[in-house]
Amino acid sequence: MDNLLFVYGSLMENFFNYKYIKDKVIYRKYARTKGKLFHQVEKGYPAMIEGQDFVYGELIKLDDWDNTIKLLDKLENYFGERNPENEYNRVVICVETLDDKKTYKAFAYSFNLKDRKNFLVKNIYIQSGNW
Repeated sequence: MDNLLFVYGSLMENFFNYKYIKDKVIYRKYARTKGKLFHQVEKGYPAMIEGQDFVYGELIKLDDWDNTIKLLDKLENYFGERNPENEYNRVVICVETLDDKKTYKAFAYSFNLKDRKNFLVKNIYIQSGNW
C-alpha cells in the first residue's frame, strides 16, 4: 500500500492535528472515497462511517511509517483490530485522487459506530463530504 493514508479531518494540512504528521508527509494529493461524513458536535471533529456519498480529504504518503502510524493510532484511539474500545478503526479503503482520477488502496480511520441511532441524532451530517 506504499505507506498511504487518507485523512479527511483534523489531520489535513493546516488543521489542528496536522502538527503530528507535518514533518512526515512525503507528498499529498486531494482525494475522495466512499462513505458518509459527520461533524461530532460534542467532540469538535469529524467521523467517517460507511456509506455511498463521497468524503473528500487528502491522500498522503508518510515517511517513517511504523513510528508515525503508532502515533496516529494513539491519537485516533485505535487499540487494535476488532477492539471494541476503538474510537476509530484503521481500515483499508479505495481512494480516488482528484487531479488524475487514479485509484489507490490506503489506510483510513473510520469511526467505530457502536450505536447508530444515537450517533445520527447527536451529530451533524455533512452532505458535501467536505469537513
